Amino acid sequence: MTRPPLADTLPYAADFVIEILAAASRAPFGQLSWVEINRLAARWLRPQLGEATGDTSRLGHAVVVEMSTHGLLDAEMTTAADGHLMVQRVAHPRLLGVEMARTLAA
Repeated sequence: MTRPPLADTLPYAADFVIEILAAASRAPFGQLSWVEINRLAARWLRPQLGEATGDTSRLGHAVVVEMSTHGLLDAEMTTAADGHLMVQRVAHPRLLGVEMARTLAA
């Protein structure tokens, strides 16, 4: 049995996913930095019940990694000092389509 996507298990994760896509579409060149991911995660994601403190930044990055895995956006990854996979930058899929069209036209 596969585990459910992280976004399905967190309260307000759907709002976070929508905000990530919307912010990336508005960002210059369709790219969103890790700082903006952290800001949106702090706004929308809450720790699981029973956790006194939660790292909304890591939750946000984990959700964005899943979004990338499912093809919702393109993410450039990096590794934190402690070895956790983090998102350095994301690109809205619309920008990727524009870039592909330019490449094909050239």
